[in-house]
Amino acid sequence: MSAAESQLFFARALLLILLYTFIAAVALLLWRELRQARLRRADLRTELPGARLIVLAGGSSDRPPGTAFPLPPVAAIGRDLDNQIVFVDPTVSGRHAVLNLRDGAWWIEDLDSTNGSRVNGRGIEAGQPALLRSGDVVQLGEIRLRLVSSQG
Repeated sequence: MSAAESQLFFARALLLILLYTFIAAVALLLWRELRQARLRRADLRTELPGARLIVLAGGSSDRPPGTAFPLPPVAAIGRDLDNQIVFVDPTVSGRHAVLNLRDGAWWIEDLDSTNGSRVNGRGIEAGQPALLRSGDVVQLGEIRLRLVSSQG
């Protein structure tokens, strides 16, 4: 093997080592980022003891009355599958409303849904959070839910 062939062989080997190192570094960064995102999402999904929504009327969804949904501190409700609480019902918007626990009280905000949101029969204005108390009935389209919570 000549000196030129040896140098070419070592250059190729070095390039291959650098390429695999780069690929491993990218994979490690992606793994860390996905792990952190999963942990952040798990924090948002932490359920509060006893806080839940109970279906009173499921509309045309497959959720029968009595179905209970444990509530995390922030819960998006709608037809889209990326919501924490999903109702496949034509009267519910993709991103219909969001429930938030703030300062020890539950709040609901309509996200400019097509059919609106109601609390105890009263319509709530889109973008204006409304205070909820345990026992209140929330209506999203034809879906009716009761909030049961030790907070508020």
